[in-house]
Amino acid sequence: MKPVHKALGTWLDRLDPDGSRYLFTGICRSWEKIVGPEAASLVKPIGRKDRTLILGAQDSIVIQEITFQSDHIVQLVNSFCGSDFFDKVRVELLKGRTPLDRKLISRPEGALQVRTPQRLGSLGEKMDPESPVARCYARYVRFFKPEGPDQTEEK
Repeated sequence: MKPVHKALGTWLDRLDPDGSRYLFTGICRSWEKIVGPEAASLVKPIGRKDRTLILGAQDSIVIQEITFQSDHIVQLVNSFCGSDFFDKVRVELLKGRTPLDRKLISRPEGALQVRTPQRLGSLGEKMDPESPVARCYARYVRFFKPEGPDQTEEK
């Protein structure tokens, strides 16, 4: 049986053998830094096909303008990557597609409210205090009652 780190490495190598997916994700996350805020407000990364970067724009005037600047965009992106990752840029209308440079999931603001279980700590006296399960349970109790009476020394 293989160790987990080797099996995971093999699996990841099959998913992204040359690292291009990982690199493209970095391009999308840093899009505004790469091309600047003005260009980033006009065009957004929406995909890639081989060595072509696919950008999305809201209207055809922007498509024409960005097409004239496509060589400069390729230079900016390739310098960010540190290699010649793209050869050309293709600009398309967004048509409702989601650009890849924005976060779709945000973290909730504020801490989650955690309710204390009703019979918290009642099992502690039924366990051997030196057992790993009892130490884990004591830590669980301390999560809800930091100054609770069921604290045991961690080893």
